[in-house]
Amino acid sequence: MPVLACPSCGERNLDLRAYDSLMVLRSDLAFFSLRCPRCSKKISTLQPIPSALREEVRFAAIEVGAGMGLD
Repeated sequence: MPVLACPSCGERNLDLRAYDSLMVLRSDLAFFSLRCPRCSKKISTLQPIPSALREEVRFAAIEVGAGMGLD
């Protein structure tokens, strides 16, 4: 998992699994919005989808008919 740091307070290792919102751009890439647990600054970042979230993302895409995961 990538190491993310808050640009405001420097808190390191922000967890993408604690996202507020997620926009999938490709089957392996997403735009994440999350809040820093230390200073509450809203952070937006483009990152690979962590393996811990891939099944959740695939299931959500199937549920809304987004076409992901349908080979």
